[in-house]
Amino acid sequence: MDNSSKLSGPDDFDKYISAELPDEKKYPLLHELVCKYKMNDPCGVLNRNCGCMQDGTCRFRYPKQFSETTEQGKDAYPIYRRRNDGHKVFVRKKWLDNRWVVPYNPTLLMRYNCHINVEVSSSIKGCKYLYKYVYKGTDCASFAVANQDQNGEIEINEIKQYRKALCIMSIEAVYRLYRFPIFSMYPHVLQMQIHLPGMHMVPFNDDDNLEDVLECARNQRSMLTEFFIMNSEDPNARRYLYREFPEHYTWNKSKKVWSTRKRSYQIGRLVYAYPSKGERFYLRVLLNHVRGPTSFISIRTVCGVVSPTFRECCEKLGLVETDRSLDNALSEAVAFQMPCALRRMFATIIVFCEYTNIRTLWDKHFESMAEDYVRVHGNSSSVEQFVLRDIADILSSMGKDIRNYGPPHMHQSGETNRDYYRELTEERKIIVSDEDIKLAESLNTEQMEGFNEIFDHVIRNKGKVFFVDGLGGTGKTYLYRALLAKVRSTDRIAVATATSCIAASIMLGGRTAHSGFKIPIKLQDNSVCNFTKQSGTAALLRETSLIIWDEVAMTRRQAVETFDRSLRDITGCDLPFGGKIMVFGGNSDKFYLLFLEVLEHKFVTLPYFNPIYGMISR
Repeated sequence: MDNSSKLSGPDDFDKYISAELPDEKKYPLLHELVCKYKMNDPCGVLNRNCGCMQDGTCRFRYPKQFSETTEQGKDAYPIYRRRNDGHKVFVRKKWLDNRWVVPYNPTLLMRYNCHINVEVSSSIKGCKYLYKYVYKGTDCASFAVANQDQNGEIEINEIKQYRKALCIMSIEAVYRLYRFPIFSMYPHVLQMQIHLPGMHMVPFNDDDNLEDVLECARNQRSMLTEFFIMNSEDPNARRYLYREFPEHYTWNKSKKVWSTRKRSYQIGRLVYAYPSKGERFYLRVLLNHVRGPTSFISIRTVCGVVSPTFRECCEKLGLVETDRSLDNALSEAVAFQMPCALRRMFATIIVFCEYTNIRTLWDKHFESMAEDYVRVHGNSSSVEQFVLRDIADILSSMGKDIRNYGPPHMHQSGETNRDYYRELTEERKIIVSDEDIKLAESLNTEQMEGFNEIFDHVIRNKGKVFFVDGLGGTGKTYLYRALLAKVRSTDRIAVATATSCIAASIMLGGRTAHSGFKIPIKLQDNSVCNFTKQSGTAALLRETSLIIWDEVAMTRRQAVETFDRSLRDITGCDLPFGGKIMVFGGNSDKFYLLFLEVLEHKFVTLPYFNPIYGMISR
């Protein structure tokens, strides 16, 4: 349990666990034991009839994939190091390599000379497995009973064919034969019921007359009301809290009476009540602190004064926080918390703290919760809707509806969605300066030719892939700024990205491609971007008229393919990049090789504008 002994990462896993064949010359005995005990039975293509086969595949996922290093897997277990070193052994009439080795600890294998499977479980699934295993219940077995007629044929009865029975192992059978206790719980726990006046549970049959049920004297009693009566009749009982009562008195469930305890031992636990339950929660708080109450009125009496509610009584006794303390807590958080954290705290207060006047709390702290929206969106009426939508989403994750708490009215427009705002609305709110708009007038002849061709495709909404070729300092960014300003000034959306952060920072509204397009870090030939069709990123890309990706030659081929695959998916268009106008930039030396791999089409090269500045379009 010491920190120095804990496995903190894949490097520590290799110290204790191996999933490879050991060197036969250096460790001959260990190699023999691994071949004998730690090689999985040949399955899959090698043996379709193996016992581990399920639906055509091995349920233990053998053979594993080769891996040069140990990595933290997505599942509960790591991906162990299994190098493709060409080392094979002939086991069970098949040649097997490192992919078939079951993880093992060399020390334990050498010491005990038997099969011991050793794994590292570093996720919550391990804890859940242990918990479920302990409390899974008794073991069961299924068996079939078949009868043969006079002709020797088996009678098939599908209803009675299979029977489920309790499976008792030898140890449990001995315990049952000698009548040893199978399980025990000590001390016994009694659930103490809590209810408001006249709101206790009463059992009755379907055919009972409800008036008779209500008039029955026995149904007027409950565990809590009898606790009050016992306190009024027995002075000794007033020394105990409600939860301490079962330690000194026993509850007769059939007669619904408390009597003095004479033997055994029992403890009480009050059933839980959330703060959102209102008065029932505050009654529970009082029962945990007030000794010897004789009635519901008695328990909310403080210094001879009867409080109108259980909550007010708790506040007088200092057992719960008042509205002012919650208000002060939110005011204190304003000094160091971001607006998103304040909105989350506001939602938590709504759900769990039973604030009396939510609208007053909203009016007082609205400006603090809306600072991030005001900074981008201005002091408009839509800011309130964005804040409400944020809080509504948090409450929805808790299973609550914001309309039940009395804040300002929230419109049900889909455009107030939080992701929609952050992706699409932020892009629309980019302010284009007059200086950038005038850049198009200062382009040289070659730049203007490329500018006009790209902008013409934007106006006609005709998808095409362009490449701006040039070394550093040749004016690529100057052209990008002119294109972005021109497109945005026509009330269209233009997205500016770059492979590197430095290149993205010099474009207005620029972001890195991995950040803007949610491209995964680990790329494969079938990867897709990490956004859904309903996300704000998808909404932004669908409405985008121009996408600029600078320094594209610095990225991997799979990154461009991933973005192309995702654009086709969200737009429903099978053209390259979903029919969008794409402007790639960078050095052409690597670009040709990159895009000849990405697009399965040939490029038509336009005449170069000058030796160091050019454009390629498909």
